[in-house]
Order: sequence, then structure tokens, then C-alpha cells
Amino acid sequence: MNRIPEEPGQQNFIARIGNDYWQGLKDLTTCPREIWIAYLIKIFESLCYFSSVLILMPFLTQDMGLTDIQAGTFFGIFSASMSFFMLFVGFIADSLGIKRALLIGLFIALIGRIAITFTTNPWVVYPGLFVLSIGFAYMIPLIAAAVKLFSTRKAQKYAYSWYYVVMNVGSMIAGLSLDGLRSKFTDTITFDLLGNELSIRPLQVIFFVSILATLISLVLTFFFIRSKIPAEAFKSDYEETTKPEIKNNKYDAVTYGEEKKSAWCIMIEVGREKIFWVFILFILLLVLVKMIFQYNHSLYPLYMERIGLKNWTGKLYSINPIMIIFLVPVMTAITGKMKAYNVILVGSFISAASVLVLGLGESIMYIVMFQVILSLGEALWSPRLYDYTASIAPEGKEASYMALSKVPMFFAKVGAGPATGILLAMLCPAEGPRNTELMWIIVGISTLISPLTLFLGRKWLDVESRKKMENL
Repeated sequence: MNRIPEEPGQQNFIARIGNDYWQGLKDLTTCPREIWIAYLIKIFESLCYFSSVLILMPFLTQDMGLTDIQAGTFFGIFSASMSFFMLFVGFIADSLGIKRALLIGLFIALIGRIAITFTTNPWVVYPGLFVLSIGFAYMIPLIAAAVKLFSTRKAQKYAYSWYYVVMNVGSMIAGLSLDGLRSKFTDTITFDLLGNELSIRPLQVIFFVSILATLISLVLTFFFIRSKIPAEAFKSDYEETTKPEIKNNKYDAVTYGEEKKSAWCIMIEVGREKIFWVFILFILLLVLVKMIFQYNHSLYPLYMERIGLKNWTGKLYSINPIMIIFLVPVMTAITGKMKAYNVILVGSFISAASVLVLGLGESIMYIVMFQVILSLGEALWSPRLYDYTASIAPEGKEASYMALSKVPMFFAKVGAGPATGILLAMLCPAEGPRNTELMWIIVGISTLISPLTLFLGRKWLDVESRKKMENL
């Protein structure tokens, strides 16, 4: 049978995607070595974050003895604290310099992880989680900003694409290792340290792995990230630097030139930019879609245990990061020439609709469908959101914009935590009748509000297009 030839247009389209993808990878090789260290640190921090939040609700209810509503409320406070502290850490990071900021953030996170690993004493665990929320708040926008600072202008689009890939590598490792660690470590481990008896409960083994990962990140940052990067590393192939005063000097990875602005000055400058507040409203309206991932960490683990699929929790969760690892670079190549706002809008619709699949029933098939559809939408909108944020951020304020772009999540998390506890207590209790289908339908309908609002207000909320118009 003769094969039907492909249309020339289709061949050109496929060739363009392939060439664009290959060129993007080549551009990354021209970046300073620090971008690869940043990627490694992101893998370890993602492993720490996703493994911790996947186990936090079971830890609070089983080891700390909280009720569903109490645990959900505390989970919400913990998550909301991260968003609240992000309001400040971006300014601090921009004023300190990237290496020093990374070392401080990792040290703060290490203290929090140690505090929650070796005891269940509430006077140690809860302050430890508070400190850990500061560490997470510090590191998440900081590493995202580092990707821009350590990438050339030509490579930035693919730098963020691969940033999102490596984040999901850490998430994948967390998901795939979770079930194995929980099945292997079923008894409390006790040992003596300097005359003190310490113990690690089975769920706390996950926290102990995070301690080891953080120590590796500290070593990588201290020994392999330079305080100053050659300015030539940040030039594009088609543009000479527009700042001649640094042509023969070093670039600090935060601001051009030798003078640094204080955190307070940077905060005041950002607050005076009108376009920034339109951007914040855009992010605020996107929050409900992003809350799917919040429910995937707070609602999903106990849901899986209570419908009898505890041993599948990590494996099914890992479907999402595995798909993202392969989908994001391809989707970036396909949508790279498209308007970022439109890509974010379409992707958020798909992600929001994915939750409704769980309203069809309790089965592995529906959970797999949910994770697959969620991943398709996420591969479209999430990495473009990082690129979108970086593209409108003025030079020297990247960490501030990255941090402040996450602040509106605070308001949603304040409500989402208690909502998780209420939904579990009423519709998915540990004992008694369940109606999990209704639980997920409620979540799905609430998340669809975001893309619908973004669609209706697209002409006013598209910050990138407005910025371009103002520069004409």
C-alpha cells in the first residue's frame, strides 16, 4: 500500500518545531554554568517540597492527632504563610545577590526540616513548619529568578521551559519514591545522638530525605555558584550590551553596575508601576486554577487512603510530573510563537475541567484520566506563566516580580485549607458514608471560574500586550 505523503505545510510545521526545539537546546549551552547548578538545586527543592506536602496531611492527622478540619486549617495556614512571606523575600533576594540569597534560603529551610523530622512535640513541629514555610517562600521565586539571571536573552524561553521540566523531575522522584518509602519504613527508628535519644516515625522518613537533599544543595551553591558572572555571558548574539559602564567589569547576577539598591527602595519602585497592579489582578484571577494543585496535595492523599488506594498514591500522582517532563518542551516549541496570554487561557480551561472527571466515580481509571488531562493543560499554561512574568519584569527586579506574582495565592490558600478539611469531614470521612464524586464536582466548578473570568477580561488583563502598546 502506498503511503499518503504529508502536506508541505505539515512538513514545514514539524520541521520548524524540530529546528526551534534543537536551537533552544543549543542556546542553553551558551549560558553560564550556574544555570545547570540552579536546575540541580530546583530538582532537590522540588523533591523536598512535593514529598513534604504529599505527606503533610497524613502526618498531621495520624502522627500529630489533628482532626480533618484542624489538619486542613493548619495545612492552609502553612501554605498561605509561604505566599505571605513571598511578599518580602523577593526584595531581599534582589538586594543581597543571588549566591548569598540562595545560601540563606537553604539554611532556613534546613532548620525547618530538622525541626519536623525527629520529634512530634507540638512546640517543636509547628514552629518548625512555620520556619519551613519561610524557606519554601524564599526558595521558590528565588530559583525562578536565578534562571533568568543565569540565561542569555536568546535562551530565556527554553530556560524557563527546562526550569519547569526539572521542577517536575523532582516532583516525579517524590511521587515514585513515596509509596516505596512508606511500605519499607513501617516502624519507628530510634538512635542516640550526643546522649540524646532521637526517633523518626515512618512518615518522618520523608522529611529526613529532604534534609539530605538540602545539604547537597548547600554544597552545590557554596562551591559551584560564582558571586559574579562575566557580563559577556548575558549578551545575545544580535545585541551588544546597552550598559557600557559594565562592559569590562563583572555582573553581579542581580543588578548591572556596582551599586545595589536596598530592599525597601526596590519595593517602592515596584509598587509605583501601574502595569504591575494589572499583572497582579491577572495572577489573582488565575489562582483558582492553581488551587487544583493545592487540592492535589491536601485533598488527594487522604482521599486515596480512604477509598482504599493508599499504595497507589505516589504512583498515580507521578503521572502528572512524568507527562510534564516530556510535554513541556514540545508544547513550548509548538506555542512559542503564540501569544502567551492566549496559551495560558486555553491551558487553564483544560486544567480546570480535569477535576470534573473525578466526579464520575472512585476508580484508578478516573484518577489516571484526571492526571492526564490536568497535565495537558498544565504543560500549556504553567511554563508560559514563568516566561510571561519574566518578560514584563524590569531588569534588577526579577525576583521581586516572581515573588509578588505568587502573593495573591495567599488569599485563596487561606480559604482552601479549611475547605479541604470541611470537604473531607463531610464528603470523605475516615469512617462512615462518602460522596467523593460531589466533593470533586464542587472543586471543579470553583476552578472553572478563573478561566471564564480571564476570557471575559482578556483585553484589559493582557499585561504583555499593554506594555508593548505603551512602548510604541
